[in-house]
Amino acid sequence: MVVLIIGILAALAVPALKKNALNARSSAVMNDLRVYAGAFQAYAQEHGDWPPGGGGPGVFPPGMDGYLNQTNWSRTTPIGGNYQFATQTPQQGGRYAAVIIISSTANNPVSSDFNQLSDIDKKLDDGNLASGNFFLGYRNYPVFVLEH
Repeated sequence: MVVLIIGILAALAVPALKKNALNARSSAVMNDLRVYAGAFQAYAQEHGDWPPGGGGPGVFPPGMDGYLNQTNWSRTTPIGGNYQFATQTPQQGGRYAAVIIISSTANNPVSSDFNQLSDIDKKLDDGNLASGNFFLGYRNYPVFVLEH
């Protein structure tokens, strides 16, 4: 009887724990993107343009050391991969002046969990991973638009 009760409680608790983990990762990514967007916008305001893009995943864009050095930019994101800044980048048929991409690296793939990515999009944008300011771009990497 005790084993049955424990089994029922565990069956009820596991989905709640998974949902909490999904929410925690979504919140962490959203917070990171907001902090990074603020840092890039501060740079653009002070220098009159975005910093040069084209660096690899997890690499500070030139001139951004002072803006990003206290952040998690170079670490693995909560959903895998690393953050990457790009300018004048083509994504899903459009060209964007400045974006932050969550890119996979050799041993560190970005999550392809549709529920996870949709949760981020619902909380951050329009809830549609094919449109808005957060969408799946080239290679289905998540893209956050700073300027169209």
